[in-house]
Amino acid sequence: MSNTLQLDPITPAVGAVISGVDLREALSGDTVAQIRAAVLKHGAVFFRDQDLTQPQTVAFLKPFGRLTVDPYTLGGGADVPEELTVHDMETNNSNATATQFWHSDSSHTAAPASMLMLRALELPPEGGGDTCWSNMYLAYDSLSEAVRRMIDPMEAVHSDWRVFPLLDRAYTAMLNKGLSNAHPVVRVHPETGRKALFVNELWTERLVGVPEDESRDILEMLYAQTRRLEFMMRWRWRKNDVVFWDNCAFQHYAVRDYTGRRVLQKGYIKGERPFGPASRKLAAE
Repeated sequence: MSNTLQLDPITPAVGAVISGVDLREALSGDTVAQIRAAVLKHGAVFFRDQDLTQPQTVAFLKPFGRLTVDPYTLGGGADVPEELTVHDMETNNSNATATQFWHSDSSHTAAPASMLMLRALELPPEGGGDTCWSNMYLAYDSLSEAVRRMIDPMEAVHSDWRVFPLLDRAYTAMLNKGLSNAHPVVRVHPETGRKALFVNELWTERLVGVPEDESRDILEMLYAQTRRLEFMMRWRWRKNDVVFWDNCAFQHYAVRDYTGRRVLQKGYIKGERPFGPASRKLAAE
């Protein structure tokens, strides 16, 4: 295996295709470091033609951190052995309603996933079932200085308030309804140290300590940032494509434009509790 991966950026804002690596093989420490650096720089990296078994996918992910699952997977977030965390996720036009919102995965939990992986197993015969990613560093940086100063110390409640009405009752009966956590509106990335917008349309319910009407208006202004086309890219899946992305500073949106089955294999890397500019300053003192 080549010590240097070939990296081809997709857009200036987000995305790069990596070639020259076979994810079925054990990765060297240098290759793992290069992939991590690429994810941190480009937000989402893509590998073509990766026909992996489930154990091979687990082996690929383990060098990047502890594998985990979200609260809506494999028993509602119970402890799951690492070898079982990588799982298939089937959607169709009727059960993919939650994907029509820009979001960071599991932001309603105390410690949202740091990185995530998807691999295309089965794609719909009609419609693309594409996935889009958006850069939350740019979303934050492009706000005016006055708005940045306003939101830097703010917190927002993330909960399952929007998701539960969209899910089947038989499915929600298995889950722990009411999961809710407050996180900074502006997250300091634990590895890059950069500030990123950390509210999203799927999980963020309200701002802390702000009247409801003001909270709604401020959040809608911030959500508009996540939808700016110059911050995003769109990926058209092919079978055995793999994407590995930074869930701390990049949001995604799965386009609900298809009929038939769409099956993706999914893996989570455990994250840490988000911290904001104020908490970082206190920690330094």
